[in-house]
Amino acid sequence: MAFDFGGMFGWLGGFKSMIPIIFAFIPIIGLGILLITTLRNKKIYKYKARIFRIREGGKHKELNFKAGYINRVNSAPYFKIKTGWFKSIDLITTPNPAYIDEEDRVYYQQIDVNTFVQMKRRFEKGTVVMTPVESDVKYGAILSIQRIKDVLRLEPTWKKLMPYIGLTLMAVVFIVAYAMLMKQCSG
Repeated sequence: MAFDFGGMFGWLGGFKSMIPIIFAFIPIIGLGILLITTLRNKKIYKYKARIFRIREGGKHKELNFKAGYINRVNSAPYFKIKTGWFKSIDLITTPNPAYIDEEDRVYYQQIDVNTFVQMKRRFEKGTVVMTPVESDVKYGAILSIQRIKDVLRLEPTWKKLMPYIGLTLMAVVFIVAYAMLMKQCSG
């Protein structure tokens, strides 16, 4: 007894006329995703971050980025500096609001790859002087511990696989029921 898949998947023949419509909606969906992402980024990244990197010979390289507070449901908020489309810097401590200037700009000096120190800007005799700000070590430690807990959180494998197993089981039941219905209707 051979199983007839042609009857079961015959509805795909009408799908050919829908292909131009689907290709017309792909750019619209892409623009929608781009719009939602842009609006979300404007809502999150409200601050400007200026990072000073010390180069050879004591020279400074100055980089300007967007930054903002990221609030997660199960962790403490942290400060994120967006450096590119898919690159960012997550800071352990949040900036001290007393040293954010009137243009909502935060100043940092990069010490090494992952160490950033908030700087406060002062004007002395016509020159700009940058001095380090004392960071909140306790809050930084709380954030570090929270991130470690998030990384070390263990869930059983069956909890991770259960949604996929359920969807697979539902798909198999649907296909079998559909095949039985089509076989009953045909003969």
